[in-house]
Amino acid sequence: MKRAQDTVGNRLLKALAPRDRHLLSKHLEAVTLEDRAVLFEPGEDVVSIYFPGPGTVAALVLNLRDGATAEVALIGQEGAVGGIISGGHKPAFTRGMVQIGGPAMRLATDILEKAKLQSPTLRDHFARYADCLLAQALQSVACNAIHDLDARLARWLLTLQDRIGTDDLSNVPTSPA
Repeated sequence: MKRAQDTVGNRLLKALAPRDRHLLSKHLEAVTLEDRAVLFEPGEDVVSIYFPGPGTVAALVLNLRDGATAEVALIGQEGAVGGIISGGHKPAFTRGMVQIGGPAMRLATDILEKAKLQSPTLRDHFARYADCLLAQALQSVACNAIHDLDARLARWLLTLQDRIGTDDLSNVPTSPA
């Protein structure tokens, strides 16, 4: 990962109350995530949280017993990947990887955990986001169970379009995660 030259427009961070944003701001590091970079693997301690900026997309990918993988969530400028749900240094259940590289902010998970102890509103903000991420994964499960391939592809393309914030999908990698 290379350092980014400036900060990014992550909506989850922008939605923080000023006091809560102040708790995190001095610890946020601007980075540039590379296409296909692995942020964490199953079983690893998740030590950093990544807040993608506009155009940057990360995915949570589940490794299956037969060696196949399944994407369970796409995360763009609306959210964060790593350490949000687990509440600290817990082993990852999925692989976190970058689907479309670009700007992001990085924060150590222990910094977020300390800040959440200082602010109930910050703790609530990230708990609500974790609920949204779970809802996305549950929606994917339901969609994959009952819809045909065309409907699943349409949902994935619309989700991706929403995450990158543009109708232009020409920079989307053509090979799966």
